[in-house]
This record gives sequence, structure tokens and C-alpha cells, in this order.
Amino acid sequence: MCEEVKLIAFDMDGVLTKCRSSWRALHLHFKSLGPAEEAGNASKFRNGEIDYEEWMRLDTEAIIRAAGRPIKREEIESVLLSLDIDEQAPEVIKFIKELGAEIALISGGIDILAKYVASALGINHVFANKLIFNEEGELVPGGVEVVNPLHKSRVLRKLSKELDIPLSKAMYVGDSEWDLDAFLAVKYPVYLQRDPNSFIRIPNLYVISELKDLSNVLKKICGLK
Repeated sequence: MCEEVKLIAFDMDGVLTKCRSSWRALHLHFKSLGPAEEAGNASKFRNGEIDYEEWMRLDTEAIIRAAGRPIKREEIESVLLSLDIDEQAPEVIKFIKELGAEIALISGGIDILAKYVASALGINHVFANKLIFNEEGELVPGGVEVVNPLHKSRVLRKLSKELDIPLSKAMYVGDSEWDLDAFLAVKYPVYLQRDPNSFIRIPNLYVISELKDLSNVLKKICGLK
């Protein structure tokens, strides 16, 4: 048991999965990445010109337009569920469970993949954004915001309250500047630096280069050998 860390939340894309973005995976499959990037929706969202549900609507419209046909849920699932879970994740999750900490997945990615990853790893608390399908099981423009990529701390704070675990005993593991809000909300922020040329500078940040290194960070914090 570890009294210092009672809640550990993970980003999904690029942390628990090898793929850095489940949204990008869909764009690559349906050949809509170019139009989506040219529209500059990520920058518009960051600048407050559009909200996140509008960004999801524009992205799903681009995917449907590029496909030029109805897209069934089964095809979306086929693309997303083919993405690899990090091979180091099972052992890390097992170690965390042995410590007795609650584990959460909090991602700006897509819930279809998030639920699959959580089920495969045995993670009970799962938060990710939802695609919308019509009665025929076809993708329609839009989405349901569950996790705002710039405000992941909102989910963290709500979960902290529900579990009665203060954020002073919480850790968040992310891999990009999209996780900055979550990093700043917890006592133990952990940056998985997949790209050696990418940097995040905040106080008390733990930096690891592989997911398995998280176990050593936890051992140090918890005073374990």
C-alpha cells in the first residue's frame, strides 16, 4: 500500500497506446487528414474561436466527406481497435493495483478505443469523448464532449470528489502540452517524453522516457525498494 499516491490518472493516446492520436488514426484511414489540418481547427479551438463540440463536428464532417459514403460504426471500431496498447502498460497497471491506488483513464480521444483499452488493462474509471451514430449505425457529424482537451482537470476534480481522494494524493501521466492543465492540478505530474525534442517545464514534474519507468517513480514517492 502507498499512502502518498491514491489516484493515478492516465492520458490514453501516446501513453497507454502507441498511437499518439485516435482522431489522427481515423483521419489517416479515411484520408481526411489534409483537409482537417488545412482548416486549422486545432488552432481555432486553442484560441477560443470554436468550442470542442464544434471541433468534433468539423472533424467528423471532414471524415465523412473524404469517405464519400456512409461510415458504419463497425468500420470505426475496426480502425480504432487495431491500434496497439503499449506493451509495458499491463505490468505498470498491475504494479499500481498492488499499491492499492485507484486508476483512471482521462482522454481527449475517442471513447470506443478508451473503453477497449480500459477493459484490456482493468481500469475502472474511463472518460473520453463520444462519437455519434444514427439508427442505421452510421457516423453522423458531431460528438459528445466528455473530456475537454484543455480542461482535463475538470474531470480530475470531479473524480477526486467522488472517490474522496484529494488531488494532493493524485498523479496524472500525460505525454504532451494538451495535458498541462491536468499536470498542474495534481501533486504528482508525470510527463512521458516520447519525443526527446519536446519539453514541458512546470515545477515538480517527473519526466520518464518509457511507461515502465513509472514504476520507479512510484517506488521513490512511496518509499519502496
